[in-house]
Amino acid sequence: MTSAPPPPPGWKPRPVVPTSQQQAQDTVLGYLKKTLQALPAGTTLDATRYSGGTNTPPCEDVISGVPPVAFTTIADLKLPAGVDPDDIIAKVGEIWQGWGWYVLDRGDLVRKNRFGYVPDGYRLQIMAAAKPGYPPSVESISPCFPGDLPDNRSPFPMVLTVR
Repeated sequence: MTSAPPPPPGWKPRPVVPTSQQQAQDTVLGYLKKTLQALPAGTTLDATRYSGGTNTPPCEDVISGVPPVAFTTIADLKLPAGVDPDDIIAKVGEIWQGWGWYVLDRGDLVRKNRFGYVPDGYRLQIMAAAKPGYPPSVESISPCFPGDLPDNRSPFPMVLTVR
């Protein structure tokens, strides 16, 4: 595996630790909606085959106590007919980069991909499906936050469409 290239000059991340699961979810949802708005009409994010597509996995192992967690999502990026998934993956990377995100193509991965690092510590990634004919997946990951925060967030949309 090759290492990632260094961040661009002037890249200064300033992670914002979520103070609630709802805040983490709302921030992720905002980035996903903003991304969808920049894509062709009719593009949707569909998490139905991922049992809702959200999780709060631990960020690290701890010997005692509750480990910090991150809010994560995964969904299929369903594209309108005739739109090439590989072209969209590259376009998403360009969109994110245009917003000032640190974006890279993990060339060590077999599938087309773009990993976007937001200055506030959130990450989004888009990756081609392992099998031809399937849609790319889009994942998001919040910065780590205390694992003992209550799970009191609103339901995450199974299908996300904007316009």
